[in-house]
Amino acid sequence: MKLIALFFLGGMSLVLAADMPSGESLIDRCIQSEGGAKAIERAQTAIMTGTVEITGHNIAGPLEIYQDGDKAYTEIVLPGIGKVEEGFDGVVAWEMNLLQGARVKDGEELEAAKRASRISVLGNWKDYYKSAVTQGAEDVGGKPAWNVVMTPTHGHSVEHFFFDRDSGLLVKMTQTLPTSMGDIPVEMTLGDYRAVDGIQTPFLMTQSAMGQNMAMHIDKVVYNAKIPAGKFDLPPDVKPLVKKKS
Repeated sequence: MKLIALFFLGGMSLVLAADMPSGESLIDRCIQSEGGAKAIERAQTAIMTGTVEITGHNIAGPLEIYQDGDKAYTEIVLPGIGKVEEGFDGVVAWEMNLLQGARVKDGEELEAAKRASRISVLGNWKDYYKSAVTQGAEDVGGKPAWNVVMTPTHGHSVEHFFFDRDSGLLVKMTQTLPTSMGDIPVEMTLGDYRAVDGIQTPFLMTQSAMGQNMAMHIDKVVYNAKIPAGKFDLPPDVKPLVKKKS
């Protein structure tokens, strides 16, 4: 009986696996749902502005995000905390705040910053991930979604991308981020998608880590905007740290 049961379970597993769409097909569908590869490729730069709210602590402040190719810069200003910055100039990833000062990222943390710097990492995902495998179905926000395991080309931690079964859009990501405080599990949900220049863009992103929730409410998104000169330059406090590492 035990052998029959094991055979039955094995057969059911094969049937369920056959019913699941491949990870690559879900990524392709997401790109189409976002507006198509051509529309995404046309977006060479992006500027996003809005507010950040630390949920449950009555703390909120302005948010600015700048992206250009593989370069990125984010600035948040929070009362009682001050300015929090992080950037990637195509080579060096860094972060800086008043409490901890400036810091340069390396190793897996640097690789994670490279992946996060892109306007759409799915558009050329094979440059950053070596596989995308559908693990199964899971509800996100009460709606069914496909869970795809993304294995980065560099690093040891896998990431999970969740694609809404109805819309095909990316609605959640989970990963373990290497930081100066150790490895930290992080969950990011994406919602309130709106069309901007033909690209479906999330206007609400909520990040959960270390028991804290941070909601990013985007007010405005401009693609192919002119980025202010020097926006991706290394800050003066970061440059000596880069020299020290070289």
